[in-house]
Amino acid sequence: MKILIATSTVVSPGRSWWDIVQDGGLVGWIIIALSVIALALVLVHFIQIRRGAMMPDELVESMRQSLSAGDLAVALRLTRDPANSSMLSHVVGAGLERQIASPMGVFEVRTAMEDSGREEVARYLRSLEPLSLVAAIAPLLGLLGTVLGMVGAFDTISDGGSSQYAELAGDISMALVTTLLGLSLAIPCVAAHSWFRNRVEALASEVADLSDGMAGLIERSGGA
Repeated sequence: MKILIATSTVVSPGRSWWDIVQDGGLVGWIIIALSVIALALVLVHFIQIRRGAMMPDELVESMRQSLSAGDLAVALRLTRDPANSSMLSHVVGAGLERQIASPMGVFEVRTAMEDSGREEVARYLRSLEPLSLVAAIAPLLGLLGTVLGMVGAFDTISDGGSSQYAELAGDISMALVTTLLGLSLAIPCVAAHSWFRNRVEALASEVADLSDGMAGLIERSGGA
């Protein structure tokens, strides 16, 4: 009972969240740093994994016009333009390069696009790995902080805990705070990783549908 009273005195209702976070010690600060990294990764993925970045409307329209007119050279230049860099440009560009470079390219356009599409999806999924890593490390760091806090608590007890309630309460607070911080970071990171992964797969499916239509135009132009 005396320990609970001491703990409630240390972590009083009047304390700010900043005061509580500081109880996490070095492990807590590491988790805070990881949260900043995770936030940056989420913002970057929000910019990269969107329809406007993976298949820009202007690029779609320009490529359709060029391919409908049978002008494969112009379409290829569009895909190679760094300003048009996107999943769609890379996939369709692979088909155009195969069609132009090989005498039998007209029969290999779809295969080249499918191969490029798989590589693009894999590249986007690899870019999500750092976020997944943060989600995996955060609870482990929280557990590490918990263990360190409990070790400190038992050391305090062995050194005469009856006269060191404040120090004992601080050790217990460190154990709980680091667990809280680790889970508070891991849960949204897992959710964000799952959402971005599903988003990549959904947008990749749309790119595949667009590419399939453009592959028909490339084959028609190549076979003409």
